Amino acid sequence: MARKKRNQKHAADLPGTIYLNKNRYWWKVRLSGEDKPKARPLKPVGSRYATTDYAVAVECAKQLLQEHLFQTDVPVEGDIKIIPDLVRAYMAFAREYYVDSEGTATSEAEYIECTLKVLLECFPSLGVDEFGPLRLKEVREVMIDKKWCRNQINHRISTIRRMFKWAVSEQIVSPMTLLGLQAVAGLKRGRTRAKESKRILPVDEQHVYAILPYTTPIVAAMIELQLLTGMRPTEMCLLRPCDLDRSEAVWHYYPEKHKNIYRNIERIVSIGPRGQQLLTPFLLRPEDAYCFSPAESEKQRLEKASRERKTPLSCGNRVGTNRKDAPKRTAGDKYDSTNYRNAVRYATTAARKVIRKGGGDPDKELPYWTPYQLRHTAATKVRKEMGYECAGATLGHTNMSATAIYAERNQGLADEAAKRFG
Repeated sequence: MARKKRNQKHAADLPGTIYLNKNRYWWKVRLSGEDKPKARPLKPVGSRYATTDYAVAVECAKQLLQEHLFQTDVPVEGDIKIIPDLVRAYMAFAREYYVDSEGTATSEAEYIECTLKVLLECFPSLGVDEFGPLRLKEVREVMIDKKWCRNQINHRISTIRRMFKWAVSEQIVSPMTLLGLQAVAGLKRGRTRAKESKRILPVDEQHVYAILPYTTPIVAAMIELQLLTGMRPTEMCLLRPCDLDRSEAVWHYYPEKHKNIYRNIERIVSIGPRGQQLLTPFLLRPEDAYCFSPAESEKQRLEKASRERKTPLSCGNRVGTNRKDAPKRTAGDKYDSTNYRNAVRYATTAARKVIRKGGGDPDKELPYWTPYQLRHTAATKVRKEMGYECAGATLGHTNMSATAIYAERNQGLADEAAKRFG
C-alpha cells in the first residue's frame, strides 16, 4: 500500500518527489536558487507535523513552491526552463518596473503575483516551451471554477500573455509560443459559463446625504466634495493644501499621484464655490499635510460617543479608561481608498439600523454603495446638464469612450425627441 502512495501522480505534477517518511509525507526538491535537493515536511497551516493525506500533501507542496517563488530576497539564477523559473524572473522584473515617480511599488505587481499563483497551481513543473493555447485555456477554466467574473478573467489571461511577451523580448521562449497564446480569444458575453460582473451604477444623491449624519464631519466633507467634483477616491484621500491653486475664482487641484501619471497626463480637478466652502476648514494646517486625517476623524468619533453617552459618568467606565495604551493598529495621517470605503460602509450600516428599527426596509430605502459610485453620479449629472464633453473634462478623460462608462445616458432627451419627431 505504501508503494502505491509513494508512486502516485497528480494532474499538476510537482517538481521533485513526494514520499512517505514514517507514514507522513515529505517533499524532496531543489528549488530555484538552491544548490542541492532539500527534504521538506509537508505540514498544513497550524499543524506541528507533516500530513498523512496525499492530496493535502500536494496542496502543501504547491504552497511551499509559491512562497519560495515569490520571495524578494532570493536572487534569480540559472537557466529558465520551467514555468516556476519564468514566474520568478518575471516577478523580479515587475517589482522594479511597476513603480511610481518616487520609486514606490504600485499595486500592479501584487495583481500580477495573484494571477501567476493560479498558473502555478495548474502547472508547477511544466516546461516553458510546452505552454501553449490549450494550457492557457486550462488556466482559464480554473479561474472560471473560482467564480471570477468574465472581465476579470480576460484581464488576468492577458497578464499571463504579457509575461510571455516579456519572455520573448528576453529571448527566453520562442516567439511562436507567444503567437499561439495570442490566438486564444477572450471570453464573450453570453458565450461562456463565467459569471458577469455587476455594472457600477450612479448612487442616488438622497442615499448619499442620508448617511452623512452617521459619520464624522471629516468623512462627510470627503463624501460631499467627491460628489461635487467627481474625483477618484484615491485623489480625494491625497488632497493637500500645497496641491491647490487658489488664485482664481475656481480652485484647481493637482493630485500628487493619479491613475494616468505614468502616461504623462496632467490631472486637474476644478473646485467650485460649494467645494471651496467644504475645503476651507481643512486648509488650516501645514502645506504638505493631508487635509483629511483618520486620526482627527477618530478623535471626532470618540468625542461624539462621549457626548451621546447614556450611562451617567458616575457609573460604568470613566471616559478613556477602556482604551488600550499601545494598540496594534492606530489611525494614520491620511486616508486610503480602503479605509475611506470602510468609513462609508460603517455609516451606511448605522443608518440602515435606524431605518430597520423604525419599521422600514433598509434594502429599498438605503442600499449599500461605495465612494467610486460618487464618480459615476457626478459624471451623469454633468452630462445631463452640460453635455458629454464637459462630463469627460470633469472626470479627466482624454478618451471620450471612457466617459461613457461613468456617465449614464439621459433617457429624458430621447423621450423628448420621440415626442417631437416620432
